[in-house]
Amino acid sequence: MPPSAHTTSPLEPKMIRQHIRTLIRSQYRLHPREATRQTHAVLNEIWQFVAITSIQLQVNEQRQALLTLKAVTDVLTEQWMHLNDIHGEVSDFFQELTRVWTETALQVDLTATERKRWAKQITSWQTRLADWHSIHEAFAVPQAALREGWDHVPLQRILQGTAHQERAWDGEIPAYAPHLTRARLTVLEQQERFQEYLYLAKAEGQTRAYVTMLVRQGQISEAISYGQHHLTTVEDALAVAQALWTHGARSEGLQIADLGITLDGDRVPLAIWLRDQSWRIGEQAQALKAGEVAFQGEPTLKHYLHLAHIAGTQWPQYRARLLDSARQAPSTTDAHGLLQIFLHEHLFEDAIAVLKTDRRHTLVALVVDAALKEQTVLEWVVQACRQQAEHIMNGAKASYYQAAANWLTKARTAYHLLGQDDTWHVYLADLVERHQHKSKLRPLLIALA
Repeated sequence: MPPSAHTTSPLEPKMIRQHIRTLIRSQYRLHPREATRQTHAVLNEIWQFVAITSIQLQVNEQRQALLTLKAVTDVLTEQWMHLNDIHGEVSDFFQELTRVWTETALQVDLTATERKRWAKQITSWQTRLADWHSIHEAFAVPQAALREGWDHVPLQRILQGTAHQERAWDGEIPAYAPHLTRARLTVLEQQERFQEYLYLAKAEGQTRAYVTMLVRQGQISEAISYGQHHLTTVEDALAVAQALWTHGARSEGLQIADLGITLDGDRVPLAIWLRDQSWRIGEQAQALKAGEVAFQGEPTLKHYLHLAHIAGTQWPQYRARLLDSARQAPSTTDAHGLLQIFLHEHLFEDAIAVLKTDRRHTLVALVVDAALKEQTVLEWVVQACRQQAEHIMNGAKASYYQAAANWLTKARTAYHLLGQDDTWHVYLADLVERHQHKSKLRPLLIALA
């Protein structure tokens, strides 16, 4: 087993390579399905070696950190194809590995010759991964960090605060620019070089990073002003709003969040946050507005009931509006959430309408069970249960016959509640006749008489 990420004991690169090779070889004999499950565990164990490099850097074991990363990368670039990447975990691992490489390259003190040597090493790994385009390109980031370091003239002007609307690159901005900038910001933050952090984040258009750092530095007014004019995504607005709230600027945080709801992106997380924080300080109108946005983006019973609690005496008007919104929800909306809302309100016709676009048996069962409990829409229950049962029986899959019998049991209950026991017995007799040669099904049908 590799040492924990808290260790400071020396690690031999040879030992690291041997351990990782053993881990990967253990995948050779596994069935593909089992290998898929094991990939996560294998990568987690390998990551422990990567994580140790942060400790090595903290105790000034810079070259040891590089050698640790090299040992991990050597083996993975040779043998990555033996790991099952069906869920993209290997790809994600490489992306994180190149991030650590980049941040490490920006922290170590290397001579120009050493930088060239390490850049050449990265090129050799890229060659091994030539057919894996996204990862091949990911290694361009640490390579650029080694090549440019902190000495690049445009970057130096930015860090010194002497650049005027200038970026940190010569000529065309490279594709890896955002990744390298984020790595530089991470290192600047670790080294508490906050003014340089602000200069770089602003110059490179890293709005979230810039505004949240302004907040952390107590420059609230500037953060609000800049954020109002430059925030472009919901996600960034949420991060800034949370930072403001955490640092005591609560009304300002709500102000930014309210602005963020109008921006592009997934508005639900921001709307939930704004709803909850507004209600927490008694801002009912803002909480209702945000809650309605959250419901429109994610119509669930939880959001519905939360709004009912906030609305109080205003609930009837909000209830009608939310139900109309649920009825008009796009087909991509989670049907289970819609069904829970309609069944909570005893709106069975609306629930049945949802099943026209999503006929999963679990959803049908949800409505059937609720309808039987309330003894309503029983004709629909009969037809729905018969359809589910007959689909199974006609498919002649014996392992599902008990499920068919369960559906027929519910149909029998609905027939009884309708006062149509005779009709049920005629239907059941017909089923027994039609499926008389299915030895595993016939006893289940007879038991329903």
